[in-house]
Amino acid sequence: MIAVAGILLLQSAAACAGGVVVTIIDGRKAKADITLPNPGGGNYTAEFEIEFERDGLENLTVECIGITADVLDAAEITDVDARLPHGTGHGGTQKIDPAFPVRVTVEPPTGCGLTFRNGYDVEIDTPDLVYVPGSKYRFMKAPIGQMFQYVTGAVTSGSVRVRGGGGGFSEFVLIEDTAPQYAPDCNNEYDYIEQRLRDASLSPTARRTLEVDLARSRAAYEAGDFATAIALLAPFEGHCAEYAGEGLPNQWRSTRDLDNVEGDIVGRSDNLRFMMGRLNGSP
Repeated sequence: MIAVAGILLLQSAAACAGGVVVTIIDGRKAKADITLPNPGGGNYTAEFEIEFERDGLENLTVECIGITADVLDAAEITDVDARLPHGTGHGGTQKIDPAFPVRVTVEPPTGCGLTFRNGYDVEIDTPDLVYVPGSKYRFMKAPIGQMFQYVTGAVTSGSVRVRGGGGGFSEFVLIEDTAPQYAPDCNNEYDYIEQRLRDASLSPTARRTLEVDLARSRAAYEAGDFATAIALLAPFEGHCAEYAGEGLPNQWRSTRDLDNVEGDIVGRSDNLRFMMGRLNGSP
């Protein structure tokens, strides 16, 4: 009776979550197994994982991580496409692939007390898409209803597995970019990180150090030396870790009253590394 009750409880939880079964692994990773009906028959399936640093992590539970997923209808696809950097109305090269029109939303409840420091690693893996070297798939996230930004750290084989990171949450989608514009996107990422470093919450020492690190990387990028530009992101990220805390705000909590600058800029630098790698010939 206990075993049957457990099975029924699991089935009920999956149904209530709309085809999403979330488990917490080793106290620091939330894994969502996603199975959503395909209107054309069968199911869309994926694994979605978020992993945090153990230090500073509090109240990571199934209820407090707030992971849901849904299949985008035609109107929602149009809306997402319009919010992509090069989607509808912005060049038209990026779009939701109809083979996987799935959106994952991570919205921890305000009163649940989820807290973490620095960034997180996030990964989505789906067998519904076919990987090829130089894959055009990219991972995106956006505050609900706002413009999407890149969170792609890597695209690897084994179906299509895309990894990224960041310092906050909301909507996540996997898109296809039919004509990637890595050069202007790299400039935009450098501009964004430079703007974030001007935040008044940074200590003067942290700001100066990180600005110098980033400027050295950008100078190499602008000279076309992508390998050096990538290598120079390592001291930048190392100093982010060194100053994280008082010198560089690095905490997020579900009350959404803190700005996790460290997690944000390290996640963006990881995507910058990915894009420069593509410019340098990486698959």
